[in-house]
Amino acid sequence: MSSRIARSDGVICAAVDGEVVALNIEKGVCYGLDAIGSEVWDLIAEPRSIADICQTLRSRYRVEQAVCESDVLALIADLRDEGLAMLLPAPPEPSAAL
Repeated sequence: MSSRIARSDGVICAAVDGEVVALNIEKGVCYGLDAIGSEVWDLIAEPRSIADICQTLRSRYRVEQAVCESDVLALIADLRDEGLAMLLPAPPEPSAAL
C-alpha cells in the first residue's frame, strides 16, 4: 500500500460529463473511466501512495477499508495493464539521526 502510482507519460485525457476519457497515444486506444475511476485519475496527477488514495476515497464515501483497497488495487492493475499509469517505488524512509 506504500507503493506510489502516477499517470504514464504519453497519455492525453479530457473530462467529459464528469468522467475521464484517456487516450494512450502509443496504443492508439481510448479508455473511459467512470466517476470513481475519474477521481482516482485526478488523484494520480502527481505520484501518490495507494494508501493515500484509499484514505481520500474513504473520507468522501462510506466504504469499508478492505473493499476500497481491493477496488483501488484492481483499478490500478487495469490502468497499468493499459499503459495509462505506472507504479513507482515507495519513497525511502527518512534515516534516523545518529
